Amino acid sequence: MCTLLIGIDVLGPGTVALGANRDEDPARATDGPRVLVERPRVVGGRDRLAGGTWLAVREARVVEALLNRQPEPGDIADPSALRSRGLLCRDAAASGPAPGAPARIDPGTGEPRPERLDSLLRLFARDRYARCTLVLIEPGQGAWALHGGGSLEPPAVLAIEPGWHAITHRDLDDSEEPRTRFVLERLRTAGPRDADEAIERMAEILRLHGEDGTPPVCLHHRDRFPTVSSSLIVLGAPGGSRYLHAPGPPCVTPYEDVSALVT
Repeated sequence: MCTLLIGIDVLGPGTVALGANRDEDPARATDGPRVLVERPRVVGGRDRLAGGTWLAVREARVVEALLNRQPEPGDIADPSALRSRGLLCRDAAASGPAPGAPARIDPGTGEPRPERLDSLLRLFARDRYARCTLVLIEPGQGAWALHGGGSLEPPAVLAIEPGWHAITHRDLDDSEEPRTRFVLERLRTAGPRDADEAIERMAEILRLHGEDGTPPVCLHHRDRFPTVSSSLIVLGAPGGSRYLHAPGPPCVTPYEDVSALVT
């Protein structure tokens, strides 16, 4: 996945709105949203090659999203030494405590520390992965972006505060990355009144091709790693959970309502 839009509490306390364009090799076979794990119930798209995912929803209350990052000097270069990043995303959603589990007290700081975040850090340390950003969101409990992989160093952890955010192939809300900066300007113009308006606003942004010289968001015209699909998710808002998926570039492919998977 290469563009992720995140709205924390923008539809009220304990809500999340998420929009994502996936940029990938079109020859890499994938399945659309489905049940990935039965217990606990985890749904999302599936990479047929490695069996992982780029976006996973657990029990309609936790979201995990994966974005690849550019390698850096000193990164592990041997592909055979690296586990699929998509498996990390799938496993992160399926492991850890049940949604809503209370945080424990960090003995070092005395501050509450979510057990789910600790579980994710242990998964990161268990295997080696190419460089990536893994986003963990549990509405009402917290949201974090973990930048890591590529080396033996533990990932950097950044709390995601309420409001609108964006990530591409670099850091969260990176003002020096043109697409991220442009997307944030569009997202933060006014708060959506409801889930339908949030979904429409995110879809509108994810369809943009760089009209009027702005950075493109839907990249399906490029030869290398074009946009191959798109997803829109709302959790915790009045009216129930929403999950829409376009199995192709969102500018030419209608979003299909697959909300039954997360209700």
